[in-house]
Amino acid sequence: MRQQEREREKDKTRESFARLSAPQHIVTTRFEEHRRIEGYEQDRAVPDFYGCDRLWKLDTIYGRIQMGYHPGRRQSFLFANLKTSIFGTAASSDQRRFTERRQMREVKSGTQNVAFSARRRANSAVLLYKAENKPWSEESIRPYLRRANLEALGRTMPFLVRGERGELAKTRDERKKLEQDVREALAARDEKKLAEARLAQRELSRRQDELASLFTRKQAQSRLFFRKINIAFDLQKAKMFEYYRAARVLRAQRAVQASVTEETENGGTQRTDN
Repeated sequence: MRQQEREREKDKTRESFARLSAPQHIVTTRFEEHRRIEGYEQDRAVPDFYGCDRLWKLDTIYGRIQMGYHPGRRQSFLFANLKTSIFGTAASSDQRRFTERRQMREVKSGTQNVAFSARRRANSAVLLYKAENKPWSEESIRPYLRRANLEALGRTMPFLVRGERGELAKTRDERKKLEQDVREALAARDEKKLAEARLAQRELSRRQDELASLFTRKQAQSRLFFRKINIAFDLQKAKMFEYYRAARVLRAQRAVQASVTEETENGGTQRTDN
């Protein structure tokens, strides 16, 4: 049982390193192009609808992270969604275990009709707004991290989910126990027990080094990520704010003109009726 748990921990660490070191394709779009945010659906029935613009996109083999600007809220936001990847699905057996694509089967006239639905599963996307009107940082989104789905967040933005500190604390307690075992084996001159304790110490030391390296890499990647999106936002915000100010003024003028025209038509209709 203990061996299986260690194997799961190793697989989890190996996957985390792979996600953090996966090739990245970064696209900083021009605001004037008004690119839509892929996979993000908006309700166009709301009054004074403005479409959200995509300002920055990061593609990896496991997910897509996009920064957009919401003109209604006048806020930028992050939208991250899972993609079919080597971590989530494979060609055959692993695809059955991955629930992003639901498999539906119906039996008709003695034959089995298999169809696949591409409906996105729940908790496969993350939407993060800043809690304060400040540059993007971990502090600006920390309140949202408590409510976000950590599975989806860990798959799309693995540098924001850090459980290494807790795991390191557990390994420290285990190290103290192993040190006690070594002292007891030395006192009893039990070479077999001493060898087992020394081997466990070496494995634990490797595990601690992995966790510390993973934590450091996540910290560095987080700082770099927020620096990139802040630069992308700062480069485009002047034109973006100017465009939406002009758009709101134009809409207000059209609304006033429409109301004046309506009143004129109503007045002409009343005179005709009289």
